[in-house]
Order: sequence, then structure tokens, then C-alpha cells
Amino acid sequence: MSAQAYEDQGLRFEYPPGWAIEETEDGPVRTVAVQAPDGLGFAVIQADDSRPDPDEIANAALQAMRDDYPDLDSRPVLETINDHAATGHDLEFMTLDMTNAASIRCFRTPRRTVLALGQWSDMGDAELSEQVLDVLRSIEESE
Repeated sequence: MSAQAYEDQGLRFEYPPGWAIEETEDGPVRTVAVQAPDGLGFAVIQADDSRPDPDEIANAALQAMRDDYPDLDSRPVLETINDHAATGHDLEFMTLDMTNAASIRCFRTPRRTVLALGQWSDMGDAELSEQVLDVLRSIEESE
């Protein structure tokens, strides 16, 4: 996949060409969201310079999803993202008669805690899930 790169304030990741990008900041927390043109897949990367506990952040993200989708299925996941041990959850849920999946990953570096959430629908292109997961797997510190 050819990719565009986001790089700012020590955070870098790649995302597919043509995806919309939006950035927000709130104190020590910077959020960057990228979304597929059809709206059926997206990734949200949040960097928190106050370095909260990754397990607590990943579990809070899971609870927020569970509040919106009480019947979701989840399983805990441990994964390495660019040499960082990430904790998280893989999710499946239904909404508007569509099957959706999501991945939550969170890790802490010496400078920040990074939360990554990717979500996609089965109504999207066959490669949509891999495009979203590739965004999450490409996250790294750049400074």
C-alpha cells in the first residue's frame, strides 16, 4: 500500500491516500483521526504526555465502546507495536444491521501514553480491515 505519513510533535504513523485527517489538542492530550472516504473505517490515535497507565486507558476505551454497544464481544490482546508492548482488546459488534470490528491498543513510552483505536465495517472494501490495522501498526515516536 502506498501511504501518506502523519508526523508532528514526536508522533508518526502512515495512513492510506485519500483518507481525511483531523487533529485536536486538549492540554497534554493530542488526538489525530483518519477516516476512509466512504466513512466505513477509521483510526483514532491519542497521545497523552501525562503518561497514564495503558491498562487503565485501554479498559476505559473498552468500557466506552461497551456503553454504546452493550452486546459487543471482546477479547484481550497483547501486541508489540514498533518495540512497544501494547495492551488492548479486539471487538466485534452489530450496528445498523452491519457487523463491525474494532481494535484498541495502548502503550506507554518514556514521553507519552499512546491510545490507538481502529474500527471498520464489513460493508467496506475487502482490504479495509488491513488498512485500518496498518495505521495502528505503523505508530511510532519520531523524535
